[in-house]
Amino acid sequence: MKEIRVWQVVTDNQLSVIPLESTEQTSTERLLEDILVQHPDLLLKDLQLVGRQTETAGGPLDLLGVNADGQLVVFELKRGRLTREAVAQIVDYGSYLAELDPEELSSHISERSGKCGIERIANFLTWYQEEFGKSLSRPQKPSLILVGLGVDDTTRRIVSFLAESDIDVSLITFHAFEDAGRILLARQLEVEAKPLPGTSSITKEGNLKALQERIGSLQVGNFYNDMAGFFQKSLSAYQWPNQTGYSYYLPELTESGSAANRVFVSLNLDDSRQGQTQVLIHPRGVEAAGGSESISRLSGDRWELRQNGSAGRWITSAQEWGESVSAFEQLCAAIVAGWKKKREQLTNSEMQVTAGENEKGELSTGATSG
Repeated sequence: MKEIRVWQVVTDNQLSVIPLESTEQTSTERLLEDILVQHPDLLLKDLQLVGRQTETAGGPLDLLGVNADGQLVVFELKRGRLTREAVAQIVDYGSYLAELDPEELSSHISERSGKCGIERIANFLTWYQEEFGKSLSRPQKPSLILVGLGVDDTTRRIVSFLAESDIDVSLITFHAFEDAGRILLARQLEVEAKPLPGTSSITKEGNLKALQERIGSLQVGNFYNDMAGFFQKSLSAYQWPNQTGYSYYLPELTESGSAANRVFVSLNLDDSRQGQTQVLIHPRGVEAAGGSESISRLSGDRWELRQNGSAGRWITSAQEWGESVSAFEQLCAAIVAGWKKKREQLTNSEMQVTAGENEKGELSTGATSG
């Protein structure tokens, strides 16, 4: 196995390097899974985890996520070194999920969510539509990623062979080092899945191109782009292009205390509605604004309320949008205010829990010493 070594470069008076020592493997093993659940970006950028230790026909699946392009991703996590048995396990899990139709997959994920630091998802198909602006209309062939604290040469060779054989499988290792009481974590992509020949993956660039074409064909360009700029600025949100519109994300704290981007508002296009744009306030956006009655009070009563708690309204012309801007300014301000209030409440709640735990520890210590 290749050895990973790290040095600190010191430029005080003269240039020198200080080697960093590897931490004890056992301490990092205990923390690794919790670290990755709270910070999924260490695995993949914009990854959203939807399952942890979920039961399958082949046993409990370590981590299940959806990447930025809407593809299901299976993670097999070994707290120690990866071996060939891990390859068999992840292929087993991936093949099980690949056989589920969308409804079965939705039930599988929804029924097992809300545990072990994973967000509760009431209906995965609805969640997927809202997050990615497209429906999950056919069985998924998931991407497979092996993760561990090192890997033996046999396993690396097997995974490399599978990746070269057009299997969507990757291998990531983490290495921990200690420096002045700090633990530094290094990530190494050992084997990367290659793009399959003759296939086109859904990417942010591809989404943007398809969206701009749809904006042109539906003849909404004279106000859609103005609306997009308005919501991005008013919400100070991360803007993600789907093929049917933009989604606007704000960071929220999950049950585990980690930050994750969540969609609050979307601008949607429908091929059957020429010249129109839908403003969709997602359930968390409705809640942040103070509820559906607050939305109607702030921006008119032309909202369609859905069973899942979202609210939608169609803007039919540039003139209507111009007349509605001031009302939407109030609505966006209410959403942002509600979002900030919720974050502050969660932060204060965490601080109270921490203070309570510290107080218990002090009382316990005092009783022992007395």
